[in-house]
Amino acid sequence: MAPSPAAVAAAMPPAADPEREEEAEQQQTKWGAALEGLVVGSYCHDVLLRGGRVVGETLGGAAAFVSNVLDAASPPEASFAVVSKVGPDFAYASAPAPARHPSLLCPAPTTSFHARFSDAVASPAAHAPDRQLRRVHACDPIYPDDLPERRFAYGLAVGVAGEVLPETLERMIRLCRAVLVDAQALIRAFDADGGGGGAAVRHMALEGTPYARLLQRVAFLKASSEEAPYVGVETARRRCCVIVTEGRDGCRLYWEGGEARVAPFPAVQVDPTGAGDSYLAGFAVGLLWGLSATDAALLGNFFGAAAVSQVGVPTFHPKMLQAVKQILEDKAIQRSNPCINGATFTFQRSNMHDELHASLAGAARLMCELQTDPATDNNGADICSAQVPTSPSSAC
Repeated sequence: MAPSPAAVAAAMPPAADPEREEEAEQQQTKWGAALEGLVVGSYCHDVLLRGGRVVGETLGGAAAFVSNVLDAASPPEASFAVVSKVGPDFAYASAPAPARHPSLLCPAPTTSFHARFSDAVASPAAHAPDRQLRRVHACDPIYPDDLPERRFAYGLAVGVAGEVLPETLERMIRLCRAVLVDAQALIRAFDADGGGGGAAVRHMALEGTPYARLLQRVAFLKASSEEAPYVGVETARRRCCVIVTEGRDGCRLYWEGGEARVAPFPAVQVDPTGAGDSYLAGFAVGLLWGLSATDAALLGNFFGAAAVSQVGVPTFHPKMLQAVKQILEDKAIQRSNPCINGATFTFQRSNMHDELHASLAGAARLMCELQTDPATDNNGADICSAQVPTSPSSAC
């Protein structure tokens, strides 16, 4: 059984002791390269409908959104592998994320979702447009034997359509030093197709699933505010750190003995698809740069806000990414011992938390300035019409 974050932190030796340093090197060999990760989740076909009319067809799936952020913002020495499955009908093999991280090909059709929006999405003032999500096709699940036969520093379990089986998550835990999980991979259920419209997506209580017994071996569990009641935050926080995203209100972190609120970056929501995936990837990137969990949550909020301002997998301007990486180079001071490698997890906000938020707010303003055509299908609307806060809220 893998140790809990608290147990790992308590057991980690002082870096100054030569014998302990040798032990740490052995652990790195055991668990793979210091910054190599494993992403498990599939690519999808996403079809957006409004008023019964198709208004967009895009690449979707957690693997696409997560890869997009990890590729864009991870430290230069970081790397990761993606395990996903698609069918012979997969339409986006040459898209950036799949092209860099090819999928396993299956005979079943590629997983496909239809997202039906209300007309409220057309209004820039709409924060949470009505969206009905239905799974139209489901590719084969990802089995334990589909995972690589090597160790990883960290893993991200980010299923969207039931593709991450309990036994697959258990194998991830054995292969990875620390595992971060999106709750939707654990609690989504799919009703029977009622008349050709696809299977409706609903949630079930985490405690009633086979995943519940694995929670104490997970480092971080992310859930949306809608998913949180099914997760059971008060129970789950005794087993791992639980992150609840709250849209325009930012997010909250809960761990045994403490909690923190992390300020948001406002966005005009065009398409909420992939926001949680982008958040979790941004959070992981923050840990890769050596930030504490609460500081890393700022980066999660930043990329989550960037994701909802565009339709489909977002495009990040190189100048904005350069600004973000420079901020992280300046702020991250623990790169030699990144938190995500399981050596230690620091949950409390650092004394540079507010400064980091202000710096990222500047990058958000730059992103607004660089947004060239907010009326196109790729952008839809941007975050420029929302005022970026200058004084972030403090942690609770």
